[in-house]
Order: sequence, then C-alpha cells, then structure tokens
Amino acid sequence: MKRAIITIAVVIGAGWLCETQAWGVTIPYVFVQDESAVVRTSWLSNPKTYYIEGQFQLNVDFDLGIASFDQVNATLSSEIEYYNYFTGAILFTDNLDELFNISELESTNVTDTRIDFLFEKNIPRFPSSDVYLTVTLLNDTLEMSGYFGEPVADGYWYDLHVIAVPEPGTLLVGAVGAAMLRRRRRL
Repeated sequence: MKRAIITIAVVIGAGWLCETQAWGVTIPYVFVQDESAVVRTSWLSNPKTYYIEGQFQLNVDFDLGIASFDQVNATLSSEIEYYNYFTGAILFTDNLDELFNISELESTNVTDTRIDFLFEKNIPRFPSSDVYLTVTLLNDTLEMSGYFGEPVADGYWYDLHVIAVPEPGTLLVGAVGAAMLRRRRRL
C-alpha cells in the first residue's frame, strides 16, 4: 500500500513537472503625454485633440496567443462628449478606458511585434462603432493606434494615437522576462 501511494505521488509529480506552462508577460506602461492623444473628428466640425496621461498594464501570453489590458488609469486633458447607443444618452468622460473600452478589448491576433484588439458593440446598422486597436511593440516603446465611430448618422470619429514606455522600475524586469521568453521559445 505504501509503495502504491509513493508510485502514484511520483507519477503525479512527474506529470506536474512535465506539464506545458504558458509563459505570460505583464508590463506596466506610462503614456508619453505630448505624444498620446485622442482626436475627435466629424465632417461638421474641426478636429479636437485630447491629450492622455496615466498608465496601464499590458498582459501578453505569446504561447496561447492572447493579450489583454489591466489597470487602465488614463485621463484625457478635458472631458470628451460621446453618444452611448445602448442608453440613448450623450455622455461626458475624461476616462480613456470608458471611451475606448480598453479593458474589455479582446485580442484577435498576437505576434512578437504586433497585437490586434477588437471590442464588438454588435450594432448591425453601425459596424464602424466597433473599437479597433493595434499595439506595435518596438524595442523599448509601445505604439498604439485605434478608432471607432459613433453609432449615429453624422456622428463623431474617435482616433487614438499613443506612445508609451515601460514604467522606470520595470525596464530591468522586462528585459529579463523578454530574455526568458526568447530562451523558452528556442527550447
């Protein structure tokens, strides 16, 4: 009996050690304020620019091909007006996450240098109201661009252009994590 328990424990332990583990990376980023903005445009009025300050976390699991945003604490330079189709109300916000639904975006394509995201609002008459976002990972910066249109005739368009850098304390940790990911992929 004792030998059977030890054998089962060894088999379970070996299975646990041999289990394929997904390697994920979470990096906190800070918006570069003068280079990160939302531009609201329409054919009825001149474009208006709202600069962004704050930070967010990008979570990427290259093995599983998924990515997401967490802790999006980003503020626009002033409140921006937008139309909420589901409530039928015109709302005001200075919260980037509320405007672009960043923490609710779903990754649709993940590569080493590019991640595509989508938030589907499922409004058949206004497919351009879905939020599209692309993240490009460069050496030590992140570029993000995205857009959506209001789900009304003659509504505003919202374009997002972001440059972000890792928070200062995470540069070393990020470099070590990237090295571990590259080493893991070669194995």
